[in-house]
Amino acid sequence: MNRSFGYRLLEMIPATLSWSILILPVVLSFVVPLEVSIFIAAFVFLWFFRTVEYIWFLLLSYFRFRKYELFDFETALKNWEQGKNLTKEESLHRQILKKSNDFLLAKDIRHIVIIATCGEPFEVLDETIIALSESKYDMKKVLLCLATEERMGEESAEIAVRIQEKFKGQFGRFFHTVHPDGIFGEVRGKGGNITHAGREVTKILESEGAKLENYLVTTLDADNKVHQDYLSSLTLAYIRAGERQNKSYQPLPLFFNNIWEVPLLNRMIAISGGFWHMVESARPYRLHNFSSHAQPLKALKDMDFWAVDTIVEDGHQYWRSYFHFSGKYSVEPLFVPIYQDAVMNKNFQKTVFAQYKQIRRWAWGCSDIPFVLVQWWKNAKNIPVFETLIHFLRLMEGHIFWATGAIMITLATPVPGMLNQGYGDSIYSANISSILSFFFQISLSGIFVMMILSFITLPKPPKKMSYFKIMLQWIFIPVMTIGFGAIPALEAQTRLFFGKYLGFNVTEKIRE
Repeated sequence: MNRSFGYRLLEMIPATLSWSILILPVVLSFVVPLEVSIFIAAFVFLWFFRTVEYIWFLLLSYFRFRKYELFDFETALKNWEQGKNLTKEESLHRQILKKSNDFLLAKDIRHIVIIATCGEPFEVLDETIIALSESKYDMKKVLLCLATEERMGEESAEIAVRIQEKFKGQFGRFFHTVHPDGIFGEVRGKGGNITHAGREVTKILESEGAKLENYLVTTLDADNKVHQDYLSSLTLAYIRAGERQNKSYQPLPLFFNNIWEVPLLNRMIAISGGFWHMVESARPYRLHNFSSHAQPLKALKDMDFWAVDTIVEDGHQYWRSYFHFSGKYSVEPLFVPIYQDAVMNKNFQKTVFAQYKQIRRWAWGCSDIPFVLVQWWKNAKNIPVFETLIHFLRLMEGHIFWATGAIMITLATPVPGMLNQGYGDSIYSANISSILSFFFQISLSGIFVMMILSFITLPKPPKKMSYFKIMLQWIFIPVMTIGFGAIPALEAQTRLFFGKYLGFNVTEKIRE
């Protein structure tokens, strides 16, 4: 992709802001230590506010998650179609859909599940497809597509044949697509693979006269195990939605498949990552596409499926969809999990390095900042100004705080007093230190809440692992938030600043 000089300047924004926040307090502490301390106090207060917000939405999401574990989706689908046992709001919404000829029946919905694979072994894919086949859903309405990469050679083709033979007759149809290598304008990544698969499957369905509005597409990674209610919950959300083509549907990504097999550090990152996505699901006004999600086939075809020129096609899909629908787009949370692998490799060193690269790839979402600014300029007449501004500020705030928050909180607070002895001995320093200490103490409750929820949410630990050791792992939070949070985010932004663009690294899937 050739980038103009103006676009390159926009790519420099994230790193410029993040490094300025980290460096300026140090430099200015020699000159205006009081003002620096006030800035740091304001920053810590923002962190404190975010912690309180995090706790609230994590608890809210957890209770919704537990509620849907007991929810009878099959009965809910029947009730919706028959208009029985509905709330007043649901009945009114159902009538509106019928009057506008936008009412869909669950029996007419079909699902396309695209599993993207790039060299994963048969055992990993086998587990994923078994979990899908055990869904509480009519699997004859599910079309399974195994999307492989040409560069993986004959081994991928052999695995596809084994899968087709093993699961023959269990799904409505089976497709196997092979994404050609080296297509001009594409980067090596998941986006090009699933886009190729989507195009190929759509061609076949259109040639058969299929009604694309009735098809929902879910993309899965090779290690994703869907909850048995996922397809039913997705169907219910889709047929009940207004303006359903303008929506994506996001399950909860929980990295629990191998949670007790990975090293302690990776386990903590996996737990924290899952909890973060629970928090985001509880506030849908800022929810974006992540990893495995679903979108209507017609909408995908109209926007030419997913981006093929970025390694973060999931989060980027939110912005492509947002501008495609002129700002009338949202992501609807499902509160039903799709279980994924925590990062694990052949030894500890490789596992830690793979974890770092995965987080750095996620942090590459900072590349959406220049994209959004350019698309906003191009589509200014067609999109809501205030709403777009709010979304953009959330995007900026998320990435800048990701890169700076942990470092500022952990290291920058004592800087003014250390660099300016006169200020360090002043009453202003003592007062501000007392305020910051108060914020820190209250914010520790967030770690306590996460610890309790991890005990009741995670799979049961093996007998050899004591609860004392499980509790002890939370002392690694500072190491995790800086070494595997702020630093990879800073690296991603700095690479973007200098035009050193990241390529896609496939996270290996290891089975003991």
